[in-house]
Amino acid sequence: MSKIDYVFLDGGHAYETVKNDLYYSKAVLDNNGTILCDDYNLSQAPGVKKAIDEFVLDNNFKHEIIFERFAKIEKN
Repeated sequence: MSKIDYVFLDGGHAYETVKNDLYYSKAVLDNNGTILCDDYNLSQAPGVKKAIDEFVLDNNFKHEIIFERFAKIEKN
C-alpha cells in the first residue's frame, strides 16, 4: 500500500474552503510529504493567505513562498 506524499491545492479561494482543504491534507505532512498551495498572495482572495498562515502557525510547520504565488508547506 502506498501513501500519498504530495498534494497540490488549487480549489476554492474562500477562507473556510482553504482551511478545510488543509485540514484534510494534513496527513500528507504526517507522511513527511509536501502540500503546495496555489494563489497564496491573490489580492482578490485574502482568505487563502490567511488560512495558510494560520495552518502553518497553529501546527508549527515550515513554509516557503515561491514566486509570491505558491506556498510550499512541510514539517519542521
